[in-house]
Amino acid sequence: MLINQKFASLALSLALLAAPAASSDRSSTSEVGSPELRSEMTIRKTVQEIRLGFHVSSQNGRPVPELQPGQISVYEDGHPITGVTGFYADQNLPLRLLLMIDASDSMTRGFASERKAAADFLEKVVRPDVDQSAVVAFSTHASIQLGENASVPEKLRLIEDLHSSGLTALFDSICEAAARIPAYDHSSTLTRRVLVLLSDGDDNYSRHSLRDSIAAAQQSDVVIYAIAPHDSKHPQPGDANLEELTAATGGRVFYLKKYEQSPEAFAQIEREIRSEYAVTFHPKGNLCGFHSVRVEPTDSNLRARSREGFYGGCS
Repeated sequence: MLINQKFASLALSLALLAAPAASSDRSSTSEVGSPELRSEMTIRKTVQEIRLGFHVSSQNGRPVPELQPGQISVYEDGHPITGVTGFYADQNLPLRLLLMIDASDSMTRGFASERKAAADFLEKVVRPDVDQSAVVAFSTHASIQLGENASVPEKLRLIEDLHSSGLTALFDSICEAAARIPAYDHSSTLTRRVLVLLSDGDDNYSRHSLRDSIAAAQQSDVVIYAIAPHDSKHPQPGDANLEELTAATGGRVFYLKKYEQSPEAFAQIEREIRSEYAVTFHPKGNLCGFHSVRVEPTDSNLRARSREGFYGGCS
């Protein structure tokens, strides 16, 4: 085992990361057109319903506050969706945060600074008694243990104890983490699922492919944000992997000119997490397989970002 044995005690509350609305038959009790949102939404199982989280920004990249339902259109497989059942200010939903830290040899330089910023982010963004978080370190595989009782201070200490070593199985680790989320879902609450990835995007050990890891994240309705430890003016081989992972799930990559900028990148991720929206809708036609989705603002000066699609069940 190339990661130090003490990492095996990393407490991963993956059981608390809720599965996507697309994986079960659900409908919201909220009325369509209401931008207000309770801290928890009870979901009753009736007909299949898809939840689509999205982020809307202005041309200068700033989040758009108080967005109204009439300001966006949603498309499934290129066709406008008419069966929208709910519109939510997503920032009020309980957050299920998965922090994944690349502990391979390629992350040795500046690793301490990034660990400290990650610990500060976890402590700041997770609201007690509302949000849940999990931490995973990976190199040749993910150090995953399911445990629901680790406190935030315990997780912070575990992050600070990490050391980088070994090869990188990024795609395997994402698949492994995402696959465990729906398997341990006991929640009837609408939630947001966010994966923050600290990695250079390299993969030199995985059995799974990039597309496998994207599909796993999409099936679990996880938005991936990535922090890459180098200047965007000097592209690295792993950048393309990070760009595809984040774009396909509705997130984005933050590049660091220097490791001291880690807190700034985490602060931007926090702002995006706290300024998201979501719609729920009944899909049309045959649900089996993958279906593309997109959100388009009615104002051409605005930009929307969401996951590329969802996987419908095949009966």
